[in-house]
Amino acid sequence: MATSLGGIPVRNTSDLITPDTKLCMLIYAMAKMGKTTLAAGLDALTKKHCGKPSLIIACEPADGGGTMSIQELGVDFAQPRDLNDLEKIIAALETDTKYAGVILDSGTEVVKAFVQPYALKFASKMRDPRREAGVPARDDYQTMGEEMRKKVNRLVRLTSHPDLRVRKHLIMTALIKEKYDQDGNVVLRIGPDLPGAMADTSTAMFQTVATLKIKDTVVKDPKTNAVSRIKSRVLVTEGDGVWVLGDRTHCFPKECEPDLMKIWETGFMPKFAKKEQPVAVAAIAA
Repeated sequence: MATSLGGIPVRNTSDLITPDTKLCMLIYAMAKMGKTTLAAGLDALTKKHCGKPSLIIACEPADGGGTMSIQELGVDFAQPRDLNDLEKIIAALETDTKYAGVILDSGTEVVKAFVQPYALKFASKMRDPRREAGVPARDDYQTMGEEMRKKVNRLVRLTSHPDLRVRKHLIMTALIKEKYDQDGNVVLRIGPDLPGAMADTSTAMFQTVATLKIKDTVVKDPKTNAVSRIKSRVLVTEGDGVWVLGDRTHCFPKECEPDLMKIWETGFMPKFAKKEQPVAVAAIAA
């Protein structure tokens, strides 16, 4: 079986999940659903299984860049002030060996705070007076989408970097965006709040696209037979024709507790163990 073709390595899809595999995950959900808290769990995962911490690229304008909710976790973060700062951080990560994971929190805020002002600097063919007030015109969304695609693509490439010392897990968070029909009644699609074609392109760039939802669970007390409802957050990776979700790795449950460590140790690591098992050789009778 050929191992290269024209000098290009040939691989087999059955060997894609290995101990060198990294998470490449997009999580989008409503505000205050716990996206940052879930993503911050990557730091504990990389410290335990990679011996290195993770870094949050915190993009909200407030002090801490949106990390106040996870202050007790003690995760490193860098807070870019503009698109130039973000470029410097990404460039540094492309050769960095200190961090084993990167969290971009959030992609929606990168667009609003950095990419949109950048796009509005260019001349527009659209005569929309609202543009002077900072409201993008139709052709601005193309610029915004392409600029965001280039930044995210460079981060995604970190998950398959040829130098294993540089290779990193990646999680990007985003808010949700609902697309309605022409009458504004029926929800046609729910996806990440990103500009232009990037709303669709981003879901194809990541191996795992998930959301957080609130689930009602009915619990019955065995002693009193009293019934109560418990609300809990669940991580969902299966789409339904409206929500754009999916997991190519087949390592995530369709619905589970939002715990990255547990998902890694129960979904990914058993596959690593199978790959590392020695091939049994049948004894040949003399």
